[in-house]
Parts: sequence; C-alpha cells; structure tokens
Amino acid sequence: MTGAALLCLVAGAALVLQNALMGAIVARGTGLTGALLCNSLVGLSLLGLVEAWRSGPAFPLRLIERAEPWFLVPGLLGTLVVAASLYGYRQQGATVTVALVVAGQLAAGIAGDAAGLTGRRGALGVETWIGAALLVAGAVLILRGRGAA
Repeated sequence: MTGAALLCLVAGAALVLQNALMGAIVARGTGLTGALLCNSLVGLSLLGLVEAWRSGPAFPLRLIERAEPWFLVPGLLGTLVVAASLYGYRQQGATVTVALVVAGQLAAGIAGDAAGLTGRRGALGVETWIGAALLVAGAVLILRGRGAA
C-alpha cells in the first residue's frame, strides 16, 4: 500500500471521528454552525501557524497578492462537505452518510478523471467501472438495510 493510499484510509477514519465529535459539540447547544465554526477556526489557526513557521510572518500578504475570487470556492465546498456530513450523521447515522458521500465522491471522481480535471486524464479501465458498480451496489444495500432507500 502506498503512503498516499494509507493517508487516505486514515483520513476516512478521521472523518468519522471528526463528525462524531462535532455531533457532541452540537449536542452541547452550539448548533450546527457553531460546531462548523469551531472546526474551521481550529483548522485555520493550525494552518496559519504552520505556514507562518514555514514561510515567515509575511505569508498572508503574499497570499493576498496572488488571490483571485475563485480561490474562495474550495473553502465553500469544504464547508458544504463538513456541514452535510455532520447533518447526515445526526439524521441518518454514520453508515448511510458515509455510503452516500463516498458514492458522490466516486461519481464526481470518475467524471473528473475522465475530463482531465485531476491531472490523471485517460481512459478508465473496466476495473474502475466494476469497482464503481460494486461501490454503488454496496451503498444501495446499506441504504436498504437502514430503510433509507
């Protein structure tokens, strides 16, 4: 297993723990947006400290000089993913939420690879399509087993 594959597996497991903890934050009365804000502030603070250590304290000015309006889109998308996951965990549990998020990621990933958006343009092999079909079938089975389909 490559380092990238292992990191992705760890990140997937971390998402489940993150959402469980954020659900506990919501349960303490912060609301969904309060939990999202706490999550974002911690991440932003950590990244700011790392970048200040790595590049020096002038990094915000360099970032502003290079910034374009579309630079905001990834942050908006990331917030959507975290918010949808947190809401899904609270409404339908981790299993169904993860199945749906992964199915959506897979569909977008196949489209992105096919369109060359990811830098890995090329024909998708039969294994990719079989794997995608099995993943979708698994998501459907999970949904049916939970009475969500």
